[in-house]
Amino acid sequence: MVVWTDTAISHITEFIDEARQDTENTAKAYMQKLVDYADILNSMPKIGKNIKYIISNYELRQIIYKKHRIIYYIKENDIVIIAILHTRLDINKALKRIKRDIS
Repeated sequence: MVVWTDTAISHITEFIDEARQDTENTAKAYMQKLVDYADILNSMPKIGKNIKYIISNYELRQIIYKKHRIIYYIKENDIVIIAILHTRLDINKALKRIKRDIS
């Protein structure tokens, strides 16, 4: 089962909140498609590329949806999505911040 952490949900909410008023509906639709896309992890959890970073003893993986990285790890039967990051962001800096927030 795909589980969304509060951090990942806040990334989606921030993306929509930062959209200009005239593009808010487009941003919502984009994020809904991203969430739907992440459901592929239910049937193929290892489809994501291993990104050689560990948080809470779990190796992180990523799948890309257009311009966003969906960062997750596999915990028993769950796929835990911990972040949604724009591909322009420095992934190492972002993951260090996320690791600090989760710990």
